[in-house]
Amino acid sequence: MTPPTIARFMARRLVADYNRPTIRLLEPAAGAGILAAAVIDALLAKADRPEAIELILYEQDERLLPVLNELVTLAKAECAAAGVALTAFVLHGDFLLWSVALLGQPVEGLVVISNPPFFKLGKMDPRAQAHAYAVHGQPNIYGLFMAACARMVGPGGRYCFITPRSWMSGAYFMAARKCVMRHVAIECLHTFDSRRDSFDEDAVLQELMITWGVGRPHADAGLEILLTRSAGASDLATAAVHAMPMERIVSNDEHAMLSLPAAGADPFAGWTATLSTYGMEVSTGPVVAFRAAEYIREHKESDTVPLLWLQHVGQQSIKWPIDKKREHIKATALSAWMMVRNQTMVVMRRFSPKEDQRRVTCAAYGCGADRLPGDVIGLENHLNYIHRPAGQITPDEARGLSAFLASKLVDNHFRALAGSTQVNATELRKLPLPPLAVLVAIGQALPSNPSITAVDEVVALALADHQGQAAVA
Repeated sequence: MTPPTIARFMARRLVADYNRPTIRLLEPAAGAGILAAAVIDALLAKADRPEAIELILYEQDERLLPVLNELVTLAKAECAAAGVALTAFVLHGDFLLWSVALLGQPVEGLVVISNPPFFKLGKMDPRAQAHAYAVHGQPNIYGLFMAACARMVGPGGRYCFITPRSWMSGAYFMAARKCVMRHVAIECLHTFDSRRDSFDEDAVLQELMITWGVGRPHADAGLEILLTRSAGASDLATAAVHAMPMERIVSNDEHAMLSLPAAGADPFAGWTATLSTYGMEVSTGPVVAFRAAEYIREHKESDTVPLLWLQHVGQQSIKWPIDKKREHIKATALSAWMMVRNQTMVVMRRFSPKEDQRRVTCAAYGCGADRLPGDVIGLENHLNYIHRPAGQITPDEARGLSAFLASKLVDNHFRALAGSTQVNATELRKLPLPPLAVLVAIGQALPSNPSITAVDEVVALALADHQGQAAVA
């Protein structure tokens, strides 16, 4: 359930500039109806309060229906005392299978506010099939709620959701994200940096965010989006407001990813290069342990090569062996399809604990004496690796790229993209990079076994030198 402080915060902004004689208010997955109650409270507090409110509370849990009916009784009394007519409907069922949600047609004057459930759905789930327009890969139910409601918000309507941040990036939410952006122009975003301070009683695994938008088919050119950020509910009163061009928040490509950048100048401004510019590619380790069980060995054999797991990869260092079971894999014709050329590359963890200093934990591999034996090696599926398919990454390039990816600059970038601990391949491919010469200079200047402090110092100095040279030129 949404805490009252956050419910009021969502509601006040949602209807602050919304003035219509009749307001149609929808809370799907209503729970106890606290969000709808907060909106009604905010509407009654306005000097130009509406003449009538039409309320729909949709809830699947039958145990909550008496609570919602009691809320309606109280709300009618409050509205009547303020001279506002309230009609209300408490509907029992699955919102995503409601005929109106399935139709997907705009509802005139609709205001939607929601804290939807979030859990993964199977592709054959009736809800996923009914909303196939918003499904790409394995869907999460909250993405379907966001997309279904976005289709229902007509021109000038209002839209507010509190959700995990994972919808902002990644392939699984791409279809839902595109649907939201197609029907709703985002006006404001708020992010909670703490996973605990917003919903104290729940084990929330991702940072949460609030999205406010207005229903219209296209955002105006030059639109600025308001950004606010707090640790939780307790410091909302001191959260500063920043306005940023939409272009810095919403990517103008087929992925339509969103980010929450820090205030100030864009540190990547002017960088147009990506990994592909330098002939590099990011791939995922091809060894899926349970599928490759017959090839994985605990001890070295005549036909085995080293197998790297995420536990072998630290920040700017790779240690093998570490006395972990099954650190070897058979390299034969039958297993060759899952082997990786034993060459210079950057190896990184696909997942890192949120408590890690940096979102990316990576290391340059194969730059000298650290290269492991064998013509090929195994990389387990929880690792990504950056390589040059049609050539070789040089040791200086690998060291420089690894340090850049682990720098505070890139860490801030990825934390702005998503609240999850996964940095996916799509995000790595889209990451703007400085000139290759700058990456090489970073690699050449790094000390052996650099600390994260040394990484930041070397990266900052190399970028400052490059900017200075560009200014002189």
